Amino acid sequence: MPAVQASTVPAPQPRLLEIDALRGLAALLVVLYHFTVGYGAEFGWPGSPPSLMFSSAQVGVSIFFVISGFVIAMTLERSETVSDFALSRFARLYPPFWTCALMTTALIVFTGFNPFHLTAAGFLATLTMANGIIDLPFVDPSYWTLTRELLFYAFMATAFYGAGSRRLTPVILGWVLATSAYNVLVMDENIYGCRTGASCGAILLNATFAHLFAAGAMLHKLHAGDRSPLVIMTLVTAILAGSISFWPVQGFQPMLALKAALYVALVAGAASGRVRILRNRPIIFLGAISYSLYLLHQVIGEEVIRVLVERGLHANVAIALALTVVLSLAAIVCFGVERPAQRAIRQFYARRRARADTPRSEAAILPAVQSPRLL
Repeated sequence: MPAVQASTVPAPQPRLLEIDALRGLAALLVVLYHFTVGYGAEFGWPGSPPSLMFSSAQVGVSIFFVISGFVIAMTLERSETVSDFALSRFARLYPPFWTCALMTTALIVFTGFNPFHLTAAGFLATLTMANGIIDLPFVDPSYWTLTRELLFYAFMATAFYGAGSRRLTPVILGWVLATSAYNVLVMDENIYGCRTGASCGAILLNATFAHLFAAGAMLHKLHAGDRSPLVIMTLVTAILAGSISFWPVQGFQPMLALKAALYVALVAGAASGRVRILRNRPIIFLGAISYSLYLLHQVIGEEVIRVLVERGLHANVAIALALTVVLSLAAIVCFGVERPAQRAIRQFYARRRARADTPRSEAAILPAVQSPRLL
């Protein structure tokens, strides 16, 4: 009897803990921005403002996008079919996302704290992650990045499974060049919202942030040993494209290209395992809960701050307590929902793949199926 192939699902692979840790620090930058500068701009401080102000949300988001480029390129290479890839993304993203969105919505409903004007239509659209395309309010305004992530996943999957892995780099280079031209020639000042034909087109193309995603994907190519001139040229082009990524509102900004190079260097350092601080257990823990932390921090955290400062607590104390609350909730969601759901979904999928790939007469002799490690 010929040997039975249990499944074509890729074997489990170890996570890059330093990449996760860097993602955690990036998430913390976003949280601290919303709890200091962002809160003050939205609500004002009734008493003394915080001792420290953090204006680095864009840094955190930019690092997210470079990491996404790196991780998605790696995930595609480990996924034999588009179904494998789609399943890995769904299992990784949606269970904690729905949980956090429902938690935030519950707070809005029961407290009446609705600073970003969530509607029923916005809530339903939020559950898809794609309502940024139609400019409906999100449950939490931080979710705008998730629409951009989904569009990037769709682009990469189409390029990888359509054009083939060998043609992925020239497709990404073409994307960077096309989106750069779009930024200069077509895009208007509605950078973050789908409010005009030009801005909606930019969102669909991921024009403003394509260079960061692309740089991350090329960084993974280099990390995997592909140091071809085309990969290097695409990486350099992506970094330089940062200088015109915000053209409609800022014009030519060489500093943005320098910042893009810094983000790439940070992710490269994390991927190499040489940044020792990223190996510290508290930072690794922060990286583990970073996705859940990002999903539930803004509305919930700002409501905690609002209640506390209105009761006379100093802003520093209110922020510290709000940070404690959102970190605790993120840990509960991560270890109580995110990881168990991801494990259950990938095991269910592996079993289905095994049954589909194995004749019934041979099913009884199959060894246990190893499920994939989903990034």
